[in-house]
Amino acid sequence: MARTRRGFIGGTAMFGAAMMLAAGCTQPPRSAATSMLVPTPQEMRGPFPIMSTPFNEDGSVDYESLGKSVAWVSDSGCPGVIWCQSNDAVDLLTFEEKVKGYEACAKAMQGKSAMMTFGCNGTRATMLREAKAIEEVAKKYPRANIAMISRPPDDGKTEADLRADFEALAGVATRPVIIQTHVNKTCPDPSVALLIELAKKHPKIFGYIKEESGGSAVNDRMIEENKAKPVIHTVFSAWGGWQWLYQSRRCGSEGLVTERCAYAPLLAHIWREMESRDAKGTLTESYALLRLLIDQRNMPGGLRGYSLYYFQRLGLFKTTVSRQYFKAKKGEEGTTAVGDNRKWRLEKLSLTDLQKAELDECYDDMMRFVNEHK
Repeated sequence: MARTRRGFIGGTAMFGAAMMLAAGCTQPPRSAATSMLVPTPQEMRGPFPIMSTPFNEDGSVDYESLGKSVAWVSDSGCPGVIWCQSNDAVDLLTFEEKVKGYEACAKAMQGKSAMMTFGCNGTRATMLREAKAIEEVAKKYPRANIAMISRPPDDGKTEADLRADFEALAGVATRPVIIQTHVNKTCPDPSVALLIELAKKHPKIFGYIKEESGGSAVNDRMIEENKAKPVIHTVFSAWGGWQWLYQSRRCGSEGLVTERCAYAPLLAHIWREMESRDAKGTLTESYALLRLLIDQRNMPGGLRGYSLYYFQRLGLFKTTVSRQYFKAKKGEEGTTAVGDNRKWRLEKLSLTDLQKAELDECYDDMMRFVNEHK
C-alpha cells in the first residue's frame, strides 16, 4: 500500500531527531578533520531549484551574478539550491569554469541556511574529477553547507556500469549525493534495487533520489523507494513539478528538483504548507498557481527563457545571454544537443512586449500571493 505523506513525514522526523540526539547535537554536524558543515538527512528535503548559469555579453560566465542568485534562492526560503546540473551547464562549461562557479556559489552561501548542491556529471572520469573539486571547495568554504548531485554517467551502458560508477563516487564524496535517475535513452536508469543497495552500503553518501524515470512507472518506483526508509533518506519529485502535489500526498515525495528556479518564493511557500499539513489551507491553491506559472510552453528560450527574464528583472542577472548547443532540440523537458554536445553558440533571449506583459503579470500574482500568506 502507498504510504501517505502524513505518516511518512512523522516517521522521517522521528528518525532525523533520533539521529541528532544520538550524536549529542542540535546543529548540523561538522567533519572532525576539517570542521566542514555536512548536511544531515533532515536538511536534504524540500525544493532544490536548479540555478541557471548567468553569462556576460561576450559569453563568459558571470560569477558575481551566479553567487547573488544562489543566495537569493536561499533567502527566498528554499532549503536547497543546485548549480551545474542542467544539460547546458553540464556540457557547455569547461572544468575550470565549473570550479570557479563552485567557488563563487560556496563563498556566497557561507552562513546561509540552504544546502548548496553541486553537480558532478559527464563520464565517470569527469564525474570523479568534479567531485574531487567540490570536496576541495568545501574545505575552502567550511561555513557553506555543501552537497552533491549526480546522474548516471554518459559512458554507463549497463546496471553493472552504474554500480561501478557510483561506487567510485562513494570513494571520493564525504557528503550527501542526490542520484538523478534519468539522463537519456542511451543510458539506463538505475533500478530501485541498486539505489537501495548503494544507500545500505554508503548511508552517509547515498539514499537521496531525484526520481524522474519516464512514464507512470515513476510513481510506483517512488512508492517502492520510500518503503525502504530509513535506508532511503529522501525521494525528490522532478518533471518541473508536474506531479509534485500528487507524489507528495500519495507516493512519499519529500521535495522537488526543478529548473524553475525563478519561482523559488512560491516553491518555498508550497513546501511550508506541505510540512505544516496545509495549516493555512492554501496548498492546493498555491500548487495550482505553480502549474499556471510553469505552463509557458510557447515562450522563447525553453526552460531557461523565463528565468533569464525574471532574474534580469530582479537585478540578479545582467544579461539574458545563453550558451546554446550549436544544433539544439528544444522540448518541454529542456534543450538537448543534436550532434556535438560541446560545441556552442551565443543566443540572446528576445521577448515581445505582450510576452513580457504576461510574464510580469504572472510573477506579480505569485509574489502577491506569497506575501499575503506569509
